[in-house]
This record gives sequence, C-alpha cells and structure tokens, in this order.
Amino acid sequence: MTAYRFLLKLHNEWCCFQTREGSKVGKASNNELRRWFANGAVVINGKRVAATDEITFPIESLVLFPNNPVTLR
Repeated sequence: MTAYRFLLKLHNEWCCFQTREGSKVGKASNNELRRWFANGAVVINGKRVAATDEITFPIESLVLFPNNPVTLR
C-alpha cells in the first residue's frame, strides 16, 4: 500500500483531516493531501515519505506537520 493510499484510507474511514490552506474551513481535499507529501509534511515511523512510497506494517507512528506541530484537543 502506498503512503498516499494509507493516508486517504485514514481520511475517509477513520478520521477527517481538516484543511490547512489559509482561512478555509472544512475537510482537506485529496489534492491537499498530496501536497502534504510534496511538502514533506508526512512522517511515518520516523521517516519523511513521498506519496508513492510503499509503506510497511506495523506503523508505529504517524506525524503530520513535524515542523509546525498541531495540538489536538
């Protein structure tokens, strides 16, 4: 499974990632998720991954925006 497919599966089945684009509000688009990979904003198991990288299980950690952490409440 590619890293993009994994994030998309999470986005559609388990949670709903919110947009990070400017002042927009709502669900992140599929193209926005791809841009997260292009900008290095996705780290799986301690490594930055590209959208097309194959991931191996088990996944021990998934970090979004490691340089600009987001606090969930």
